[in-house]
Amino acid sequence: MTRWFAVLLALMFSIAAHAGTIAVVDFERAVNETEEGKAAQERLDTMYSTRKTEIERLRDELMAEMEDYQARAMILSEEARTETEKRLVEKQQTFEQTYLKYQTEMQQTYMTLLQDLDEKMRRLTQTVAAENGYDVVLDRAAVVYFSGDTIDMTDQLITRYNASQE
Repeated sequence: MTRWFAVLLALMFSIAAHAGTIAVVDFERAVNETEEGKAAQERLDTMYSTRKTEIERLRDELMAEMEDYQARAMILSEEARTETEKRLVEKQQTFEQTYLKYQTEMQQTYMTLLQDLDEKMRRLTQTVAAENGYDVVLDRAAVVYFSGDTIDMTDQLITRYNASQE
């Protein structure tokens, strides 16, 4: 880890020594503030809301059945107790499988929606950087500190991206 950090610092200083114009981009903000990014986030929010409602319904059913079983366990026959416990275990497994399925679905949808947008934003970054004569463009999330003149091109990218999608 220390070795990687030292290499990164050396790279940053060598870039600074050789670079003419350095620009930074907050890619996360750029992606999230484009119209396409907002639409993707809205789609994810709707999907999450639907899935959350279903998970809560399954959880509530399971909890109600478990409470009912606990209240009646002492009066149930051995056979009825065994059958009820088996049904509760199956319901618990269904709940867990559904929860994991929805979680995986959400992650895959998120990656699909934002991966494409991220690729487009990075291509646009290259275009804007070339047009403006920027020698180096860094992602603000990867830069802890940098002294010297830097240009933040995030707003320009958001504006250009939105204009290109109209």
